[in-house]
Amino acid sequence: AAESRSAMDGGRGGTAKLRLPTPWGSARAVPTPSPTWAAMADPPLTCAVAAGGCAPPPAGAGRPECPAQALEMDSDKYPCWEALECGGDVPQSRSGHTCALHKNRYLYIFGGFDGSNCFDDLYVLDLESKLWRRIEASGDRPSGRASHSAVTDELAGVMYIFGGSGSHFGYTNKHDLCEFCFETETWRLLSNPLEDTPSKRYGQSMVAYKESLYVWGGTHGTNYPTDMHRFDLCSKQWDYLETTGDLPCGRYRHQAMVKDDLMYIVGGSGINRYGDVFTFHFGTNVWRKLICTGTDLSDGRYAHSAVLRDGYMYLYGGNDGIRHDDLQQLDLETRVWSRVTVHGHCPPGRDFHAAVLRRNSMVIFGGSNGMHRHNDVFEFHMAPKTPACMLQTDLEALLDQAQTDEATQMSCDVFLAADSGESSQGIYCHSHLLRVRCPVLYEAAQECRRCERSLSDQGDEQPEQADAEAPAKPEESAPIAPPMCGGDGGECSSPAACRFGGGGGRPVVLSPSPPGGGGGCSALRSSLHSGCAWVALDIPPCILSHLCRYLYAETTKFGRLSAEQLYRLFLVAQYLEVPRLAALCERQIKVRLGLTSVLPLLRASARDGDVAKPVQDACKHFFLANYNQCTDLRECEALDPRLLCELMRLHNSRAAAASGQCRWQPRNGGGGATLGQPPGVPLPIGAHASTAPSEPLDAGPRSLPSRVLAEVEIPSPTLAADLRRLLEEAIDPDFRVVVQDEVIPVHKFVLVARSRYFASCILTSGMVEAQAGRLVIPDSSAMTAEAFRAFLRFLYAGDDILNTLAPHTAMYLVDASSFYGLTNHRLKDFCERCVRNAFNEAHVLQLFDASSRLSAETVRKMALDFIIANFHTVCQQPALESLDKPLLIEIIKGLAEKLPPGSTPPFAGGCFRSAELPRNAS
Repeated sequence: AAESRSAMDGGRGGTAKLRLPTPWGSARAVPTPSPTWAAMADPPLTCAVAAGGCAPPPAGAGRPECPAQALEMDSDKYPCWEALECGGDVPQSRSGHTCALHKNRYLYIFGGFDGSNCFDDLYVLDLESKLWRRIEASGDRPSGRASHSAVTDELAGVMYIFGGSGSHFGYTNKHDLCEFCFETETWRLLSNPLEDTPSKRYGQSMVAYKESLYVWGGTHGTNYPTDMHRFDLCSKQWDYLETTGDLPCGRYRHQAMVKDDLMYIVGGSGINRYGDVFTFHFGTNVWRKLICTGTDLSDGRYAHSAVLRDGYMYLYGGNDGIRHDDLQQLDLETRVWSRVTVHGHCPPGRDFHAAVLRRNSMVIFGGSNGMHRHNDVFEFHMAPKTPACMLQTDLEALLDQAQTDEATQMSCDVFLAADSGESSQGIYCHSHLLRVRCPVLYEAAQECRRCERSLSDQGDEQPEQADAEAPAKPEESAPIAPPMCGGDGGECSSPAACRFGGGGGRPVVLSPSPPGGGGGCSALRSSLHSGCAWVALDIPPCILSHLCRYLYAETTKFGRLSAEQLYRLFLVAQYLEVPRLAALCERQIKVRLGLTSVLPLLRASARDGDVAKPVQDACKHFFLANYNQCTDLRECEALDPRLLCELMRLHNSRAAAASGQCRWQPRNGGGGATLGQPPGVPLPIGAHASTAPSEPLDAGPRSLPSRVLAEVEIPSPTLAADLRRLLEEAIDPDFRVVVQDEVIPVHKFVLVARSRYFASCILTSGMVEAQAGRLVIPDSSAMTAEAFRAFLRFLYAGDDILNTLAPHTAMYLVDASSFYGLTNHRLKDFCERCVRNAFNEAHVLQLFDASSRLSAETVRKMALDFIIANFHTVCQQPALESLDKPLLIEIIKGLAEKLPPGSTPPFAGGCFRSAELPRNAS
């Protein structure tokens, strides 16, 4: 067992010394959630460390404060290694474990080997707070193992674990497949460990592609299989894939990565050590060997780590007879290996560690140096660190805060009442966001607003009907149901009038009743401010909460939703025309299908017709792939007879097609027949596993030919584009900002969400001007109208500002992050890079002068550093003569500080000759 031989047990691993920038700040306190919002929101994950070192903070935790100083970016110091000093429940030193990254922030560690035993523990490291936490997970926890495989499915919010071996390598191999849900911290067994496909192994690779997992290679302990297996997450079945092309030699402890439609494998060890690179095409099942040049890897490399980023493969460490600490880079286009020159101290040479790709960095944990194992964490930065985009986070924080804070509720003009308005639960939101993110719901809100005005006008015209003791008219006291679509064969007159579900016949949107009448929680309605429209929705509170969270932040938290709730959310997204949310729900339903949920969802989707056809198809696919188990379920008897007959016909046709593909051969010494498949090799897709033609074709789920369900096409995110359209088209602005006497229309909810300065002015300052919907930016702020428009583009659309940002505009915005109280310094980072890239000898003096006049200290310092570093050429520029005396003196002092004692100043040779002193120098 190479894992136990390759790493001798030694002392406990240490944690490297800290070399970190100042954190961005702590979380801002917010009011305690009201019972209404708290009842709708998912229960927060608790953590023993600092309010959430292991998982995202609970909803409503507020935005982090922005520190006074930004992280200094020095491109000359990248790429570099950084040792992370971490606290909390630090895991024991180990090797042969796996790492998985969630949300580019949370590093999960499972399993590993300490020289004697294999671990079954699970830890998570918050890479922002640098705190570890041990997870006490529930469910079907995998047994202790090492040299297993792990992969993350970010869309589903889960991690998959496959195979590995116990401490007796080669004798305690495993082939179970388990799923861990990050949100609920629950394990689930996906595949039957009693089946023999794929065979028990360790050191294999596993990658995720679309709705499938691909497993290749590994070892049984004495041999190295080369079979490729695919696990269909929708049917929960394994398939053996027949492959062609340049089949790699069998190996274990190689690395596998995915880019586009290709899987790349590199290195590994088997009969020999290997340093080669192969690709596998998922669509054609064809292997290809890449002929690479450059750095010599002829001695091979195994038990290393590798990641893919922007057309480059990065390989760290591993073993070719010695344990390496080098970092290799492969250009996938030129296929040339090269050694990366790295700043900082490299981690000690190691093997059997694990690594993940995190934005522009690679994070490694643990491993062995041959004498002892490690539990340290290192991060390799491939580019300067950039603060994260906070557009989604800020809008989600605004949504949460609007449910708890009365001042923030004053910026909301719509209240979405759950349960048809019959309960006190609902969500405050903003009609401008609904207009660009969910037009159907926006039109419903506008219709409700018009109806309220109409009812109010009727009450003014007939005051005698306002007597509370008088019985209300039926048509006024009950919610007014809009016309239903498809009731008489005609078209729907209003998108907001669509029915929800075929059985209940209830509309999604209900028009309001008169104030004080039925149809809602009158106490809550009376507490709404006059500009807030009440919209009653026939949607459960939990579903409404997930819908609004997606509209605001384009994020989903499916982990705590049941299959029935997921289906309900899918229908809501379909009827309200939110295609990306519908696609995400559809995919989640498909990968979550199981024996307990398939029949209820099949009945519901068959009842709801075409709108639920994707879910119905997924349920049929699962039912046919697991025919025997599904037909044994008692709920199967409750299926509609026509649907059950359809399933039986589909099953028989698929079984007949499978039998036609079988190649029968006589048994040795008998008249029976068996498939023409080499001994010990699993059957290919479509092969029938029965032992004789007379045996039933439906002997088990593997007797059915496996068909991969059509991939769910997930539309691209549109949040930034939707908000940019709101700005560019000036759609119903409700606020004005005056800059240099130019009136710029904006939307309050964006300013409140993204800027503490504007949130204070609009919500809590009590300024008469702000209450009137207008704010003047003082001339002393050194802001131009053009720069403010660029600033708004960043507030509305985040990184879209990079498409228009120019140096002369960026100079005004360098300090905007601090002045306007943005969540972090991402805008400052963009502006600094834009200005720095524009520096040249011909213009830097003008920028130095202008930034000094504008008190733009950051740009001024950057310009001064450039002048000093390039003084021999800058001093020849005519603009030097027009600089004011204090600026010249500052340049001279800067030059003097750079000079070693006793050296000659650069201007002694004639740059500042007495006859040519600048006019302002005297």
